[in-house]
Amino acid sequence: GKLIEMGSALKPHINIVAVSYISVAWLGSKDASDRDIGLGAVPYRDKIAELLVYKEPKFDESSANQNSTKDRHDTLPQTTDSSSITRAFVLSFLSKLPPPENLSHVVLKELVHHIILKLIDACCLPPAKGKPFITGSEEYSKMMRSWQALCLLSRFVTSDIANEVAQKVFQAMSLLSHGQIRYFMECFTIQCTRKHPSTFGESFISEIRRNDLSLQYVSSLMIIGGNLTVGRYSNDFFHSKSDKKVKEILCGVLPWLSSTQGFSRAIAQLLVYKLIPLVVDVEKSNSSSAIEQDDAVLRSVYMFLQQNQDMSRVRVKQQSFFDLYDVDTACQFEGLLSFEVDDGDEASPVHMVDAIKECLADVYKQVHDEDAPEWKQMEDLLISAEGGNEDSSIPDNDELVNFQRKILPVDALDLRIKSLHENKKFNAAGNKKQSLIVCATLVDKVPNLAGLAR
Repeated sequence: GKLIEMGSALKPHINIVAVSYISVAWLGSKDASDRDIGLGAVPYRDKIAELLVYKEPKFDESSANQNSTKDRHDTLPQTTDSSSITRAFVLSFLSKLPPPENLSHVVLKELVHHIILKLIDACCLPPAKGKPFITGSEEYSKMMRSWQALCLLSRFVTSDIANEVAQKVFQAMSLLSHGQIRYFMECFTIQCTRKHPSTFGESFISEIRRNDLSLQYVSSLMIIGGNLTVGRYSNDFFHSKSDKKVKEILCGVLPWLSSTQGFSRAIAQLLVYKLIPLVVDVEKSNSSSAIEQDDAVLRSVYMFLQQNQDMSRVRVKQQSFFDLYDVDTACQFEGLLSFEVDDGDEASPVHMVDAIKECLADVYKQVHDEDAPEWKQMEDLLISAEGGNEDSSIPDNDELVNFQRKILPVDALDLRIKSLHENKKFNAAGNKKQSLIVCATLVDKVPNLAGLAR
């Protein structure tokens, strides 16, 4: 404990050496039984929670002691970032703990459950006043690393704390946060729901049926519901025909078919398409006497989603996303440390919302390319074929503004769009816009970066 305090944020090499030794000691001897593993770490549980969100500072190349612990890194995965060495040793220790059923009751309750609840409590708090919650900030780093640690600890969420964890997880999910953080938040929730479908499923149903959800919150709920309904982690809880829970989920998802947010609406279409056959017989034809019943309405929605070409394109692409969504890897020790990092040395996974945005853009382009006249499609093919031979130099003003072109009447809209695009190349004074080059130092400091942005 004194060594860790001595290291603090100014001497990270001391932390690395201390934690690399003590994390092995916490596991006990090689011949120790599962019941004895981790007992030595119980007194350090609060320190362990702090080390899980600890981040080594950056140093200049001339800084002393920066390579003094390089030999310690060989025991960690090669993908471990230099700012995550200390916490990587702690994550390694936690990953080597036995399963909950074989773990000592004292270690499970006093160590692991204590850490889980402490990390979740920190994630439920909004950013402190005066500490901006932006990429690269201290608050952002702590939030990101907390959810990563929770993903690793998801296998220790037992029925004793499942209800409390479920309430706090959905509370944290309702707060505004970055997509990268929400990725690990959703992974943790999916893993816990797979272990405790009843507890987390009830919380999911109650949240999805709310009418005051933010678009970011409902996006996370749709991603979780999609993985548990149509993805590789499909859970029996969401597919029981004899249970009214399926109808409750369907009632919660149906209104989002008219969402103003494209990706929420797209996922809702996929969920509704998969859930309706569990509620009604979609093969049954609508008779005149039953046309006003709820079954007929659901059957009509299902047939539209099935037969409409645009709906089918989006649904097929989304299905592949959910089939490839790998939560298990994100909740393993090696997987957590294998993510690429951003400029702030934090994990930067591809969030499903971004993937679905690209999917919708591809479908939009595909549909509109097919609807374009043949001469327009041929013109696009010629332009794309000659794209590599085009001169990238900027033409003169006369060439940009004064031009003649023989066009068909149907080409007037395209010509207008091109004219507006070319006008953007000039400023209010009529001069051509030029690139802006900014030279700055110390941009790793958040206040300096904020000043430049303003």
